[in-house]
Amino acid sequence: MTSRRIGSWEVLINRRPLSPADLASRYDAVSGHWQRTARHFQLEAAYQAPLSTSRVATVLTQVGPQARILDCGVGNGSLSIALDSILTGPVEYHGIDTSAEMLAQASSTMQHAGLRAHFKQADVLSLPYDDQSFDVVMAAHVLEHLPDPQRALKEMIRVLKPGGMVFVCVTRPSLFGALVQLRWRTWAITEQQGVAWLQDCQLVDVGHQPVHLGSCAGVASTAFWARRPQ
Repeated sequence: MTSRRIGSWEVLINRRPLSPADLASRYDAVSGHWQRTARHFQLEAAYQAPLSTSRVATVLTQVGPQARILDCGVGNGSLSIALDSILTGPVEYHGIDTSAEMLAQASSTMQHAGLRAHFKQADVLSLPYDDQSFDVVMAAHVLEHLPDPQRALKEMIRVLKPGGMVFVCVTRPSLFGALVQLRWRTWAITEQQGVAWLQDCQLVDVGHQPVHLGSCAGVASTAFWARRPQ
């Protein structure tokens, strides 16, 4: 909430996030041209750099070909495709999204990229998986949509195995980020906030790196990662 005094008046502006149903409906509506949006902002290339820095590939190599990855808010699959491009062996991909149309986009795009994945329509606040089911749990531009991002992060960690890694990209404060906020009613999350959230969840090896998006977006996002202790 922000406030401003104008003479004897005090004006309050309160940000109200979209409801899960409204968010799913909006993403259903834009799903038809989301692949073009992903190409415009060069999402796959943008995600590759922080994924490489995070050493998530090393974590998965230690697990082997049975490694399981969950992509929360999978969208059109750009984050999973970016991860797969830096891996040397096969892994098992799973993806969830509240938007049925975006799941269809992810299925088509990931299949075209040579990735087989298992998809479910679900909410990141209530993941339909058992505790400690995945070696990597990740999300790109999901947490900032939610009224309680930390609750979603804790749910992601619930399904993460000990020694596994969580990897998230979120919108950061910037001019482009402000435009995203106006369009989608998202949070703008600072580096200090992101690191504090991960540390509050008792994660270790916390790291972060700016995400350089294509076109005019510039450094509009930050990637964060950390491991669940053994």
